[in-house]
Amino acid sequence: MKTRISHLNPRIRLLAAVLLAATAIANAADKAALKDAFRDHFLVGAAINRGMATGKAGGFNRTQEQVEQDIALVKEQFNQVTAENDTKWQLIHPREGAGGYNFDPADAFVNFGLSNNMFVVGHTLVWHSQTPNWVFAGTNPPPPGVANVSPASVTNTNAAGTNAPGRGRLGGGFDGFGRGYAGPRASREELLQRMRDHIHTVVGRYKGKIKAWDVVNEALADGGGTNVLRNSLWLQIIGPDYIAKAFQYAHEADPNAILRYNDYGLENPAKRQKLVTLIKSLQERKVPVHAMSLKTAIDPTKYTKSTKGEGAEPRETLTG
Repeated sequence: MKTRISHLNPRIRLLAAVLLAATAIANAADKAALKDAFRDHFLVGAAINRGMATGKAGGFNRTQEQVEQDIALVKEQFNQVTAENDTKWQLIHPREGAGGYNFDPADAFVNFGLSNNMFVVGHTLVWHSQTPNWVFAGTNPPPPGVANVSPASVTNTNAAGTNAPGRGRLGGGFDGFGRGYAGPRASREELLQRMRDHIHTVVGRYKGKIKAWDVVNEALADGGGTNVLRNSLWLQIIGPDYIAKAFQYAHEADPNAILRYNDYGLENPAKRQKLVTLIKSLQERKVPVHAMSLKTAIDPTKYTKSTKGEGAEPRETLTG
């Protein structure tokens, strides 16, 4: 029997839904996997790394036995998967041009999801981090106050074999420590063309296989200032319409894909209002943004951040 909570006000409905979910988890713990317990309500997803997608333990600080246990757990409990890193620009398109793609890890991820009858999510197409420097490089001088670097250093940064793990090598925009690319820049037209080519190629390759995409990631400015958007190279070079353009290109590549905006820290009222402002502006312009993917808050007194792993975003590890 399904419990009806539609007559309650929105806040009470949310609280009731959380309590019902918690009760269902407790009741289902000894009876069914999570994906089965909630099959009639929603998908239950997990992010998997390259080792899990390929079934190989190399480079992930996991033994082969541990990787096999990880895979078994994912298959048992989840019906949706997202790649930790292998569909991000840095990993899937490290070098410029049509020959600069590395599809093998992403292919393995997608095949893992499909072979296990899972809903496959792509993360992410446009982000200020984990984007190679060549994407932003060009012949236009940087604005006053931004130190220049030689074109050679840009080329060397993205040469084959240099996309090694570590936050200091993420490249593009900001590397995780706030250090930005400071070389000569592409024009608006050049960067838009690179974005379009990348999105059309990647989304087009997995059309009908990856069902949902986090098209733009973390574009909102942090803090309580008046700026809605983060001051990224995407914003500086293209302008605020880069977000709409990214969604437009993704929709062109796969009209049936669910296109999402993704961000964190939305428990903060000021940032949440920025999200509302952004989404309303996109809707007013009929931009095909279909959903939002939101990262939940964690009590900062109970976790530590780790930067280990294959060029990954800082991982939040509960300590309490």
